[in-house]
Amino acid sequence: MHARKVMMLLALATGLLLFGAAAPVWAGDVDGDGVDDAFDVCNFTPEGAAVDAEGRPVGDLDLDCDTDLDDFTMFQQGFTDPILPPPGMVRVPGGEFEMGRHVGTGGADEYPIHPVYVDPFYMDIYEVTNEQYCVYLNEAYAQGLIEVAYDKVYKAGDTELYCDTYASDNDSRIHWDGDTFTVTVGKENHPMVQVSWYGAVAYANWRSEEQGRPVCYDLSTWACNLDAAGYRLPTEAEWEFAARGGEHDPYYKYPWGNEIDGSMANYWQSGDPYETEYPYTTPVGYYNGDQWPEGVDMANGYGLYDTAGNVWEWCNDWYDSTYYGSSPYDNPPGPTSGENRVLRGGSWGVTEESVRSANRGQGAPGLGGNGNGFRLLAGS
Repeated sequence: MHARKVMMLLALATGLLLFGAAAPVWAGDVDGDGVDDAFDVCNFTPEGAAVDAEGRPVGDLDLDCDTDLDDFTMFQQGFTDPILPPPGMVRVPGGEFEMGRHVGTGGADEYPIHPVYVDPFYMDIYEVTNEQYCVYLNEAYAQGLIEVAYDKVYKAGDTELYCDTYASDNDSRIHWDGDTFTVTVGKENHPMVQVSWYGAVAYANWRSEEQGRPVCYDLSTWACNLDAAGYRLPTEAEWEFAARGGEHDPYYKYPWGNEIDGSMANYWQSGDPYETEYPYTTPVGYYNGDQWPEGVDMANGYGLYDTAGNVWEWCNDWYDSTYYGSSPYDNPPGPTSGENRVLRGGSWGVTEESVRSANRGQGAPGLGGNGNGFRLLAGS
């Protein structure tokens, strides 16, 4: 076994079995209680629990703010998988599938159905949260990578919008007091919204650098090196392959089948208890068997949550309504240029027909939206 992997596993074993902890370095008073502590990262960490340098319970490999059987399963997989999954990610095996709409009605841009092969990769189990993005904003601001003008966040020295704050758009859950970014209390674990495509890829580069991975994006041109081992947005083909969760025989409308109700996903008037405060996002991974309306665990076949509904997810590709007619077979990178970027998965603000796995959306890369968010991919 590779020596670096052995050392990582030993460190994880120490955390899981002995519950030792490094001295925490807090990112700021995210929960607004006047104290920088573990609750700013995992706001339901039990008092007295051992935490790591990020303020999470020691051994929390899947980043759900709890050390449980799922973390031990990931720990065990580290001895059998060729590479240990990055924190908060699962391995998507890759392979061939028939991309496009197989069932029901939809847009003409979902045709023709065409064969595609994608290499294996890792993908975030959950959509990126307000809490996670807030940590990035505070670190990026301290490093001079971003600036705030008229309560909006921009790339430093540039005009590309990264995200809104509550003061510039009250659908944002990010607050700015002139010195520090914080999150609306109670919304820490909801998906980040009002974030542009540029803001998503800047976060991807920051996350790569934080973990010692090569960056994928050149932020001066916004070009992406799809072969780099860092974090990036998925291509549209990678996203659909992952969203379907391995269900290719037969192909379904949704990751789980052809029927949908409010116990399965967050879409317009789906009936979840969070439809009282606009925008109507649910916490990431909410549909885990403890949701209301009552239902079963809705993780797809690869262990991903919310690939149908909650928020639209930015993809790396430019959008072209006719791209499927000329798409290459092997790891299609998307068009070389365009006006809008691809969005997939639907959101809390659209009907159940728009959260289908084949549905294609689009958006201007420099704009956010109260239904737009993202999750990241890393090379396997």
